[in-house]
Amino acid sequence: MHRVWRKWRGFVAWASFAALVATVALLAADPRSRVLASNTILLSCAVASASVLLAAPLAFLLVRTDVVGRKMAGVLLLALLFMPLYVQAAAWQAGFGVTGWYASAAGGPALLEGWRGAIAIHVLAAIPWVVAIVGIGLRLAEPELEEEALLDGTPGQVFRRVTIRRAANALAAAFLWVAIATAGEMTIADLFRIRTFSEQVYTEFALGDGAAPWKIVPSAIATLWIVVAGLILSNRLIPPDRFTSQRQSPVFRLGRWRALASLIMLGVVGLLLGIPIGSLMWKAGTTVTREAHGFVRSWSLDRCFQMVFGSPVRFSHEFGWSLAIASLAATAAVIIGLPLAWSARRGGYRAAPAWLTIGFLLALPGPLIGLGLVACFNVPDWPWLLRLYDHSIAAVWIAQTLHALPLCTLVLWYALRTVATDLLHSATLEGTGALRRFFRIALPQRWSAVAAAWLIALAMAWGELSASILVVPPGVTILPVRIFGLIHYGVDDQVAGVSLAITAGFFGIALVMAAVTRLASRRR
Repeated sequence: MHRVWRKWRGFVAWASFAALVATVALLAADPRSRVLASNTILLSCAVASASVLLAAPLAFLLVRTDVVGRKMAGVLLLALLFMPLYVQAAAWQAGFGVTGWYASAAGGPALLEGWRGAIAIHVLAAIPWVVAIVGIGLRLAEPELEEEALLDGTPGQVFRRVTIRRAANALAAAFLWVAIATAGEMTIADLFRIRTFSEQVYTEFALGDGAAPWKIVPSAIATLWIVVAGLILSNRLIPPDRFTSQRQSPVFRLGRWRALASLIMLGVVGLLLGIPIGSLMWKAGTTVTREAHGFVRSWSLDRCFQMVFGSPVRFSHEFGWSLAIASLAATAAVIIGLPLAWSARRGGYRAAPAWLTIGFLLALPGPLIGLGLVACFNVPDWPWLLRLYDHSIAAVWIAQTLHALPLCTLVLWYALRTVATDLLHSATLEGTGALRRFFRIALPQRWSAVAAAWLIALAMAWGELSASILVVPPGVTILPVRIFGLIHYGVDDQVAGVSLAITAGFFGIALVMAAVTRLASRRR
């Protein structure tokens, strides 16, 4: 696939330049589109730059050094990795929002408002993703090259001249990943009233405001540019054509700096996790009573426990539907992703379906996917589609499957690419068919990766909001939609309690994934 990309990248570059000229001309004629474009670009670039600068050193400490507690920190970041954005927004709002404990204690304005709040929450949510992507890039650096370089230079020189250069592709991929995710996400932009293209699509079209066809053109062009960026990102995330070494990468010894680096690493992870959870606990356990001299706030641990452990009962309808739909979406994503990844492992033109699927689905904004599903089901000549839309979970199931499919396919792609080629060739020479090679050889060797991909897809589907909020049928309420509506009225004790319950669930998923990975490594 990389060879195909190199062959056509000249044409893509010239086509992109022509599209850029057309985009500039269009934006020059439409002041409103200029504002939306500038807001989208500013928010995406600010979030991507800040998250890469903050998270890349953390990824190096966790993956390639001998800091203390890096395995525990990795599990904690894994839980943060799949915590839905609306839960993270609720957590940080409980601490530093308008009704958070900081504003109540300081008696001043909230820290998280407007642009400052939108950028801060996006960056905090993106740090685990950057750590994961850059960490994979650091792990894929060939140990043979580093060990050979260590014979002629110091560890610092090897890090600068070999390790960083081999991980440069991962740094670029992390920047693109965060920028695309921020540009296509409307949750935080809508919460902090930042007008972006994705937020405009959600506000004007999803809420029923009509628009002339020509007004859709700027959003369509913006989406096209995000899709191009998504295809470039997909190309950078593709498993490399070179042989993936099974040897353990050398660990950089920090020596006398080990204690300080360990404190910094554990402190950053603790802040990323401790402050939002502590803020949610404060909000869940706070009671406001009216007395003669005014309103008095009090906090109790018993009330906090009641709000957290009572949330599954209080929101049982939402929990049930969310779990059922997310499980179906995760299963569908694995079923679709397995053949895509199995075909793509051989590279070349066979990887094109997986590459295009990952690129397009990563880049398409959630509201646009939701509106596309509405258009597909709203066909007057086919009334059965309308009944399916109004009386089943088909639309929201498809929306969550499309959201979970790219990352699920990537995980399976990396896993299936490491299946021993010699073993497959031997089975082919003995007359074993393609399906038997897949089910009898590949899957038994990579069952843990399939299980991890399903759990990842479950977490991604559970947290999907941008598209699901547009296609949820009457009588069905899922947690993202319910919490998103409650957050707009301030983070109260119920939202804090259910957010803590969801956080505990994702910690459970992280522990299961860590146990599955450890069991698979022991078997190998």
